[in-house]
Formats: sequence, structure tokens, C-alpha cells
Amino acid sequence: MTTTLREFSRNLARHRRVAANGREITVLDGKGATSVFKRMEAPVRTMADHVGHLAESVRTGKRVKSLAGYGRA
Repeated sequence: MTTTLREFSRNLARHRRVAANGREITVLDGKGATSVFKRMEAPVRTMADHVGHLAESVRTGKRVKSLAGYGRA
């Protein structure tokens, strides 16, 4: 779907629905430049990402042990 910048801004809700259905919207501005508006999926975060973030943010005051001397990294 191709539209102008003015039309895109006036009917943003309609264009968002079109993009949510998987179609790309090409927006042309007055200077001739084009932009593409489409829906992108959010990145999926794993449980390891969440736990890793929590483990780094909590400071208990105790020294963290390392397994480096036992052949493990």
C-alpha cells in the first residue's frame, strides 16, 4: 500500500490496522523520500535472559564464588 505523508498522519489508526494484518505501507513525503511502515514482532526473551538480569542487579554483600579452579569456566 502506498500513501502520502499527509494521508498517513490523518489516518494513522487505519494504517496501523493494515500494518497489524501483515501488509507494508510505503509513505512518500513532499521531497520524494520514501519510508516503509510495517509491524515487527517483539524479540522473545528467554528465562535465562530474565534470571541473568536479576542476578546481576542484586548485591548481597557476599563474595561470589567462582568455579574457575575446578576446570569449569
